[in-house]
Amino acid sequence: MKNAITFLMCSLCIITAIAQSDFNGDQLVIPERTPALEALYQQSKTLEENGTAAEINANRLAIKTAWQAIDPKVAALYKPVETINYPMIGGDGTYRPAIVPDRQLENRAPEDWATDKLLRTGFIDGLDMDVTGDGDIYIAAFENFTNGGSDSSIYIYRSTDGGDTFSLWKDQPVVGSLFSKIQVITIDGTGDEYLLVFAAFQNEVFQVIRWNMATGVMGFQGVASDVVDFGVDANYSATTSNQRALVTYNKSTNSTFSARSTAGSYGFDWVDEFSFGTVGEQVEMAYGINGGCYATYIGFNSKNLYAKANDDYNDPASWSLNETVVAGSSKESLNPTIRAARKTFGTDDEVLILASTRNAGSTDSYIGQAYRRENGAAYAPLNYVITSAGYNIAHIDTWMGTTGPADVIETSYVRDRIDNSQDDVNRSNQYDGSVFSGLEGVGDTGRDVFDGFPSAIAETSDGFPCMAFAGTSGSFGFGLYFDAKNGVTVGIADNNFEGFKFYPNPAQDVLNLSANSTIESVSIFSILGQKVMENSINQNDATINIANLSQGVYILKLVINGQSATYKFVKQ
Repeated sequence: MKNAITFLMCSLCIITAIAQSDFNGDQLVIPERTPALEALYQQSKTLEENGTAAEINANRLAIKTAWQAIDPKVAALYKPVETINYPMIGGDGTYRPAIVPDRQLENRAPEDWATDKLLRTGFIDGLDMDVTGDGDIYIAAFENFTNGGSDSSIYIYRSTDGGDTFSLWKDQPVVGSLFSKIQVITIDGTGDEYLLVFAAFQNEVFQVIRWNMATGVMGFQGVASDVVDFGVDANYSATTSNQRALVTYNKSTNSTFSARSTAGSYGFDWVDEFSFGTVGEQVEMAYGINGGCYATYIGFNSKNLYAKANDDYNDPASWSLNETVVAGSSKESLNPTIRAARKTFGTDDEVLILASTRNAGSTDSYIGQAYRRENGAAYAPLNYVITSAGYNIAHIDTWMGTTGPADVIETSYVRDRIDNSQDDVNRSNQYDGSVFSGLEGVGDTGRDVFDGFPSAIAETSDGFPCMAFAGTSGSFGFGLYFDAKNGVTVGIADNNFEGFKFYPNPAQDVLNLSANSTIESVSIFSILGQKVMENSINQNDATINIANLSQGVYILKLVINGQSATYKFVKQ
């Protein structure tokens, strides 16, 4: 019996040591909220849509004051982030890379989901994309090693017609600094509108570069110091002054933090830095709705895949304890990404973490693995993408719109041919709120998609996915491309009937149809081409009940005078 007890105690010690292997000594125990404090947190959610930036900031200070009476250590978290604000984008201009690669052009022939649009010829070392609520598309891409190797540039391409045409909106040189990662956030709605490009540089400078969408005026500011990786999202109040950027980041010490910008500062004035109390890497975060924030990262020592949640806009006293999504001793996870549906935190939320995964210690190919949180429960595995020997599923990206269906999440990934005997390809795979709808190839036949960073996914204003990505030259990204699914009608001829109209779009319960001639029949297809409804009409005007359709994008096919035409609509 004594031996059994000794074994049990040793086992518990081992388990505890494994569980604590990522702790860094910065853990802060947050006391329980008082009723008065809870009321202030509830007020913060009301103020997002019904208050002003000044009221949001006053509420934050009231929360700090309330914490001061409970625990001064918690109150001390509510302060500006200590960072260096350099006079230049990327630092002080003195960074020099140890090695400047000789990048000889070995570009393969391009090809096009529609046809890939070539936006830029040249080396591309990273990119990201976002779409405003009005459908304007912004693609940011950076090129390192310019001007002899120590400088870089960031290029901003903008489309105001749904991706039909693009213009080079901004070409911003950076002196004496090289990018390591960027992420794009649009602040749009009622009020001043901005494009934010968050940038981590190889010298560990972490800044946000901001352009006014109307005037093009640029500014920049430091977010935090000594940062090597980050993930960012934002809330989406209808009033732009109430929108705040929300960030998580890993520092060079491997410690993991969160912070947020100040209301009314449009992505500037960073406050409330909070240490997760662990060492980690490959951090990402997502915003849901009504304050709900979600983060994921890899434990630096354990290689566990972790998740955390926060119900109040990255409030430093509101983070949950770490949840181990999958143990590093069981699965090796790489480059996790996270996206939250627009659903109420805890009681109704729906969050996806996707990562490249294989059995720990194996040399198997990496598959794409999803983990889903529903209604505040623990994350559970969900099938995403498998592959065969010789291929890896790499660099998964996700995007969630601020309008349209509340739980449709766009995802993309790169399928990497490990021995390079075939072109690498990128694919789109939409999550419809329940399952992944099936992969679709994007890059044209003959395109060798670059596998060193994600193919950025988003949606055009009609609810169809679009993608920005790079081609390949040798071991580098070369050529910036854009492709969109809009205009693709799952094999159905696309004509337009003069005088025909349908409304509303998006629709919730019914579609109203009106034509100059008799509508003979109407069919509705899913985005994958499956017929979900068919009706005989035989009159000029009709109302179709679509209440039983799931949320998503559909194709409406009409037959008038023996001719057919198709139209897209969104079911909310």
